[in-house]
Amino acid sequence: MSTISEVITASYSTSKDAEQLSKEIKKWLGCETNYEIARLALGRSMMLEAAPDAAPDAKGLPLKGTQLFGSEADASYLWIALLGEQLRIYGHPKFTLVGLQQLVRDHWHRGVLELEKDWWVAGEDEAKFINNLARRAALPENLSPIPVDDEFDGVAITPNAASEAECSGLIKKLKGLGVMAEIRDSVVGPRLTRYRLYLSDTGDFSQLENKLDELGFSLGVQQGSITLSQADEPQTCFLALPRKPAEWLPVDVQYFESAARKFADSNMVLPVTPGLDVVGAPVIFDLADAPHLLIGGTTGSGKSVCVNALLLSLLLSARKQPIQLALIDPKQVEFSLWQDCGILYADIATSVSAATHLLDELIEEMDSRYAQFADMGVKNLMEARTRGFEGGWIVVAVDEMAELVMQGKPGKAAEEKLVRLAQKARAAGIHLILATQRPEAATFSGLLRSNCPARIALRVQKSTESKIILDETGAESLLGKGDMMLKGTGLQTQRAHGYLLNANDITKHFSRA
Repeated sequence: MSTISEVITASYSTSKDAEQLSKEIKKWLGCETNYEIARLALGRSMMLEAAPDAAPDAKGLPLKGTQLFGSEADASYLWIALLGEQLRIYGHPKFTLVGLQQLVRDHWHRGVLELEKDWWVAGEDEAKFINNLARRAALPENLSPIPVDDEFDGVAITPNAASEAECSGLIKKLKGLGVMAEIRDSVVGPRLTRYRLYLSDTGDFSQLENKLDELGFSLGVQQGSITLSQADEPQTCFLALPRKPAEWLPVDVQYFESAARKFADSNMVLPVTPGLDVVGAPVIFDLADAPHLLIGGTTGSGKSVCVNALLLSLLLSARKQPIQLALIDPKQVEFSLWQDCGILYADIATSVSAATHLLDELIEEMDSRYAQFADMGVKNLMEARTRGFEGGWIVVAVDEMAELVMQGKPGKAAEEKLVRLAQKARAAGIHLILATQRPEAATFSGLLRSNCPARIALRVQKSTESKIILDETGAESLLGKGDMMLKGTGLQTQRAHGYLLNANDITKHFSRA
């Protein structure tokens, strides 16, 4: 266990890249000291829900703890306490100096990258940049739910608590498994009821985790459909139980439109919403941050409806900035209704040869943009647009990857082009949504998966298919009909329920785009 004196006198560093970028941010904001940017970066990164990925190195110039946190006499112990609590949440049993230094390095690195993105989103306007940061402090990030305000004429699910009988019944079942728990609160969502449990013993979480199937059997619910996760207080956890299908709440277009009204108020570039979370709040994330998305789900799982919800999100987002859709539909049925949406990059590609030609055009567009960016002295589309570049964002959506890539040599060529776009196209403003009913290694190669970190898994047939989409099992136990698991960059997997949208719900928005 490290002491405060050790924490204050130790050195802390970030990555070499983040250090160089920090100098630019320091210049943009007119800051005088390095620790100002370091603290800003730490705060920006800690706004995000998940643990940061490991920084690539620790070669940035170090700061002493007295600079970062203050001297022992006047140190901001709140910073240290917050970081220490995150260490605990991320699985460190003890507060150690080495763990703290690593966490600071990772947050510092991620935070600087986020600050750079915020700067370009603000159009290099310092006042707008600071205002956006203040607003972000009150807004969840990426795949987190964004609440719906009553001021809009949309609808929101009003959370109800589980009944007394349900709560007492659950407590009895848990006690029968040897788990002593207290229900702190409960929320009835569209398909699940989520309980916040306080466990009397720290070892009860592992015991409950190992007995979820037994609990499910005693409650009469589908095996594997119960989810358990750590909550935000010591010895508390969230237990989500599926309700009977007859009690499910249809998540229709009204809920989608309520969520979409949030797009204009967000700082996201390509905001999309695939559904509601387990307690009925809309899940909204920025596809530009994703930056590419894999979707998998068997027939009847709701995959096509999920893809349509994402495309409709982009159609609505196109009202405030230029967005085009490049659609590839090897089965020739799923994307046909998008023919008249008004924001197509090119005709919908319905054959392997047409898909290959479209991908060639996109690669040429990507290379052309990078050549223009180099001439302009900018790094990405966001920067380029602040310098007068007129090109907008392009989202490439493939409805059935298996139908495309399994077509012999032409299909392999198409796959290679998708890999190239996945590897290089983000800064050019080109993003991918790749969906399939057959999530297999042959459909989503290792290169595609590694370059598409955002995932949505609907119900699949086998645990191996779940691993292809999410890198973990669980999707094989989903309830179907839009029940999904989402995973974003650096974020924990979360459960959600897709919107129920039909063709009329979608096409009525075409004339307004």
